[in-house]
Amino acid sequence: MIKVSNLLKKYGEFTALNKISFEVSKGTIHGLLGENGAGKTTTMRCLLGLSYPDSGEMFISNEKVTKNNHKIRKKISYLAGDFRPYENFTPIQYFKYILKLEKNSSKKYEDLAKRFKLDLGKKIKELSKGNKQKVGIVQAFMNDPDLLILDEPTGGLDPNYQREFRELIFEEKAKGKTILLSSHDLLEISNCCDFVTIIKDGNVVASQSKQEIEKKSLKLIKVKFQNLPARSDLDKLEFVKNLSINNNEISFMISGEMNGFIKFISNHEIIDIETESSNLSDTLMEFF
Repeated sequence: MIKVSNLLKKYGEFTALNKISFEVSKGTIHGLLGENGAGKTTTMRCLLGLSYPDSGEMFISNEKVTKNNHKIRKKISYLAGDFRPYENFTPIQYFKYILKLEKNSSKKYEDLAKRFKLDLGKKIKELSKGNKQKVGIVQAFMNDPDLLILDEPTGGLDPNYQREFRELIFEEKAKGKTILLSSHDLLEISNCCDFVTIIKDGNVVASQSKQEIEKKSLKLIKVKFQNLPARSDLDKLEFVKNLSINNNEISFMISGEMNGFIKFISNHEIIDIETESSNLSDTLMEFF
């Protein structure tokens, strides 16, 4: 559905995107994960033609994204991270206005508003931050798009409506829709996404399925020896992090291939061993 190849974007001397590449498969939920300022929003704005890259190529549904290719946006919905609707409108006035511009007769906004308990009659400027975000969510989903590009979509929502939002995107995915969402929230990405592209300082540091990342997940291991191995031997172990020694017991985090560790401990008399897998959020932290 989306292909980004060697995308470069500079603002003066500052490199916002440093020749990044990644792909988004049709019918998936794909997360752009990174700290604020990493380049997530710039990537989305380039895909939408709201900002123009200095070099590189982008494709949506096999069509090249260019300045003049406006038809490519017809089946795309966008929720900006700094979403700002017309505040003197009520939500229903705003939705009808947007749909009129799009020549769309959908009334899906009615069901979505009920679902998120959004007051359609109160002026948007009188709504709380969370309710304004609901306006943005309803606007993004109401025209039945093929592709949704959502920048920090749950900002300002309380936990109940964050869960409701997750249910909504799962339902849309089941209908074959493709969703690209950005977040700096590890938990949101791990709960929602099939694939994760991690951006750091304008560079893609990983772009993998959630399953592939989980295979590399950190594991907490505790081993109690009859006689503790020499510290110099322990320090030579590959992939070992946060090594802690307490009497004859060691504990540490490990990721990746464990054969070397298993061979090492097999040469020592072991009293007890415990393992515990970390969650995806802990694993993703290793990329930052």
